[in-house]
Amino acid sequence: MPWSNPYSGLPWRERGLTREGIACWGLCRLVYAELLGIAVPDYAAVGASLGERAEVAAMFAGGTMQEPWASIPEIEARPFDIAVFRRAGLDVHAGIVTQPGRMLHITAGHDSAIVAYAAGRWR
Repeated sequence: MPWSNPYSGLPWRERGLTREGIACWGLCRLVYAELLGIAVPDYAAVGASLGERAEVAAMFAGGTMQEPWASIPEIEARPFDIAVFRRAGLDVHAGIVTQPGRMLHITAGHDSAIVAYAAGRWR
């Protein structure tokens, strides 16, 4: 059974952090905590301030990046890498790579699922 199966089909909830209702960043936190033993900061659940958003963006963009975070080219993505999507210069969505070109993610009004990130909407 692939590691992502128990995380597919979870219901969406704005700023959610649990299996009873979860948002995209909460899904990343849940997987990292349960499967990798890594505590990921929770800025999303408390309504991140501009400063906190900048700190999260810097973590992914290299400004204050520390292990285990590192920016990599899309073609080098491996399972458990976090794919971050930007609009208008802000990080607005995150998913977890399950295999090259596919990610586990969740969006408003939909259950968590595995979708392609290398084509279509997420390209």
